[in-house]
Amino acid sequence: MQTNRMELVWVALAAVLAFFFVRAGIEKVMGDPAALLPFQESGLPGWTVYLTAAGEFIGSAALFVPRVRSLGAVLLVLVMIGAAVTNIVNGDVGYVWTNVLLGGGALVLAWQGRSHLLGNMGRREHPRVQ
Repeated sequence: MQTNRMELVWVALAAVLAFFFVRAGIEKVMGDPAALLPFQESGLPGWTVYLTAAGEFIGSAALFVPRVRSLGAVLLVLVMIGAAVTNIVNGDVGYVWTNVLLGGGALVLAWQGRSHLLGNMGRREHPRVQ
């Protein structure tokens, strides 16, 4: 019973994070001036907007697949690191707390799913000798 409750907590956290990341990705793809401004201010090429949005979409979708949840979460953490650096470079330090909050939530999911990520790495099946 406890495992089912915890899985519900992880799915709820994934849903909240996915909501914010998908919304941000849609704003970028739709050309919302507020979403594009940080990229323009820092002089990043236009394609980085679409790369970031793709990371937000792919990472958000992966949050709902337990075996790759941690990979999706790591992708979202990387997106938030980039966003925080961009905000700091642009002098928009007031937005960094949002990057830390969303990145921290994604980091929690990455840590939670680490067993799926690392589960069989380095392990080899050995035939039983009878």
